[in-house]
Amino acid sequence: QITITSDDMFNQPGEYYRAYANQPPALLNRFPVTVAGRIGEPGGPHYWDFTEGPTDEIYRYEYIERENTIVWNSFKEATIAERSYRESEPGDYAYIMFDEVENLGRKVFGFWIINAQFDDPSTKFTLPIIDFPAQINYGDSWTTTAEYPNTLLGIPAVYTEVQTFDVDAYGYLELPELGVLECLRINSVKDFSAAIDFNGTGTFTNIDRQFARIYYWLVPGKGIAAQMVSEPSGNPVSEQFNLATMFQRMFETNKVAKDAGCREAEPVDGLNIIYQPNLVRLKWDAAACAQSYRVQTAYGQDPVLEWMDLSPTNYQETFFIDTLLNGHKMKLYRVISQRNN
Repeated sequence: QITITSDDMFNQPGEYYRAYANQPPALLNRFPVTVAGRIGEPGGPHYWDFTEGPTDEIYRYEYIERENTIVWNSFKEATIAERSYRESEPGDYAYIMFDEVENLGRKVFGFWIINAQFDDPSTKFTLPIIDFPAQINYGDSWTTTAEYPNTLLGIPAVYTEVQTFDVDAYGYLELPELGVLECLRINSVKDFSAAIDFNGTGTFTNIDRQFARIYYWLVPGKGIAAQMVSEPSGNPVSEQFNLATMFQRMFETNKVAKDAGCREAEPVDGLNIIYQPNLVRLKWDAAACAQSYRVQTAYGQDPVLEWMDLSPTNYQETFFIDTLLNGHKMKLYRVISQRNN
């Protein structure tokens, strides 16, 4: 399977992409689209044919550097924003405010959107979240918790979104205009709750809790190339749902792939060894695209070196401590980075 890295995601000023989607929900109406039979199963390799789908709207996503505008006032740490809008409604912008942190991923500080649900369009998270890590592999999982205060008709409110992510499938995705592309699929559940301070006493009462399931298809050099969002529900949504409140498919981008979808692990670098009478400590830098490491040893006096594994299978740490010294005068070590294809 492929690995998705920060280089594959959209995080550079000037990048953009366009995507087809169905009509979004309105205040009193929903316009879901049927996706029954299109989600697929976990595992792989699978093939998702998304050449056909809703084209009611075209969304444009633009990545812009920091500007001297009101949008940025509450987000002092953000260095880049994702600005999205429907091309049928130019100027009706929504922003995600973030910073791309090396070896960590997309650090999101909040969002800015004019929304009937919030009095203040600027919504800053109490603590930032890493929604898409710097390296994503099949089998990975993580959870984010975003909490943010705002007001609703002047009443203080606190909103909480707990989102789980499971990279549960892989294979090939076919998109309009872009062809057949290797991909990873993320199966995500968002748990949204709201609490209101009715009396202004600082005591918040839970008033709503809803769930949604979101599928993301990540492609080398194209980031989130497709996504499906279930209709909201008061209970956790099944992995197979019939109606999506959004089904979006990328069809155009100016992003230039940089080492997209690496297939081989880079060699280990920065190996540091400390010897003590009772142990040897090895430490090294994380190797790009590596999913695991093999720590091996051999005895220097042997005429032909026979390397033996010290680390357990699928060892994912970037350090190892060897306590089996056995009085050998010379003991050699090496660390091999590998992908678990």
